[in-house]
Amino acid sequence: MYLGKRMRIAIVDNDRLTLGVMKMMIKRILPQTNVCWAVSDGLTAVSKSLDSRTRPDVLLVDMSLEGMSGCDVCKTIREETAQVALVGMTAFSLDRYCAPALENGASCLVDKANVKALCRALCAIVNGRRADVRYVSSESAQESHERLMAAKGGNISYETFAKREREVMGLCSLGFTSKEIGVKLGIGEPTVKTYIRRVMKKLGAKNRTQAVIQWMEVNSREY
Repeated sequence: MYLGKRMRIAIVDNDRLTLGVMKMMIKRILPQTNVCWAVSDGLTAVSKSLDSRTRPDVLLVDMSLEGMSGCDVCKTIREETAQVALVGMTAFSLDRYCAPALENGASCLVDKANVKALCRALCAIVNGRRADVRYVSSESAQESHERLMAAKGGNISYETFAKREREVMGLCSLGFTSKEIGVKLGIGEPTVKTYIRRVMKKLGAKNRTQAVIQWMEVNSREY
């Protein structure tokens, strides 16, 4: 499973018991790795991830953090740097968090209870490969960083949207229903609707039809 590089792994989860169990399991499955720190709040995780002295190779982020959410942790870190790989995890429905997690810079989203799958994802990402899980970003960390930086600057352009959002809106503009889009992309219909709502919010569109029209205008500016 492990391909040579000694990984520095960090974890943020507001359940202290989970933190202890996860550290133990990761060390058992990946004995050559270094769990350099584990914290229970998002602000501390962001601070440590952006400090060159404590920056990990990979940060495991619980999506359901209290206070600063897991999505906000991912977004804040990814806006500032592409040097930290972000792996989202949750004990809740993956469909609930997949769109916001990937939109905000996570490389993938994995079931927290499946520590072996988490470890496989960690190894793949740190060795420059895409994680072999259902919910994985089509963007590199650098591409996510550049997109979020552009969005932070207030400029709405094609690059403002995540690749999956572009795929969904491209199919919307061709007249496909949410169910049909889900089948084509291998994701659930509720997840498709989540992506559409996120695009609507970015564009300031009041409904799906308006979003498609505005998306086509944004898309046309790229050519």
